[in-house]
Amino acid sequence: MLRSLKVDDSRIDQTMSSTTPQQTVHRFTVVGSTNDEAKTLAVAGALHGTIVRSDSQTAGRGRHGRRWESSVGNLYLSYIFRPETRVRTAAQIGYIAAVSVAEIIEELAVDVVQVTCKWPNDVLVDGKKVCGILAESSVSPGGTLDWIVIGIGINLTSHPHDVRWPATNLQAAFKRFIVADEVFEALTCRLHGWMDSWLDAGFDRVRRAWLNRAWSIDSDITVALQGRSVTGRLVGLDTEGALILQRVDGAKETIHYGEVFPAETR
Repeated sequence: MLRSLKVDDSRIDQTMSSTTPQQTVHRFTVVGSTNDEAKTLAVAGALHGTIVRSDSQTAGRGRHGRRWESSVGNLYLSYIFRPETRVRTAAQIGYIAAVSVAEIIEELAVDVVQVTCKWPNDVLVDGKKVCGILAESSVSPGGTLDWIVIGIGINLTSHPHDVRWPATNLQAAFKRFIVADEVFEALTCRLHGWMDSWLDAGFDRVRRAWLNRAWSIDSDITVALQGRSVTGRLVGLDTEGALILQRVDGAKETIHYGEVFPAETR
């Protein structure tokens, strides 16, 4: 488990409550990382549904510790969840977040755009990244999930340019102003709706919703793994959420951790 950390309330610029007591929002002008603030709150006992939101981050990060550019104008959120679930299935919450973001973007779009989910944790608009998701969790001494923090960064008004994967922002993609508060409220509502559905009925509906938007489904991709890479076709997700790849030799491989690229970038 993470070590116990003291919560410094003096750093919180604004704290507001939404319609339910569990959805307390800790609002900052700037933080190092919303995920780090959320983990501090989770260790201190913050309730399921607690949210950390900041206008900017000085040490935002993505997977593999990569720096996440966090200028003012975009949306930086971290949600604390305490679902009664096995540690192994907690990773499915990342898919819940991706589907929720994708649905909100689809509703925001005036013109026709292609919104896709790139395994394992990105949301794309017309093939360009607009959202990254970072899940971090803690296990209780008994081996069950204590809490999970889901960090979501959405490019609303700006995006990085010197990056491995092309990026964009919603304002540029839709050619109109995007209201951050409206995106936040709609996303929070959608995320909790999908969370309730998952807790009630399991992963299958989430899995199908993600696959319906999967980037490169049935297309050649390369998956970078630790120490090697493998090329094939993404043909699905298993019941736990692992990627199913049909390799060029015809065999199927189940992949739990890696990074996806177009096959031609090998």
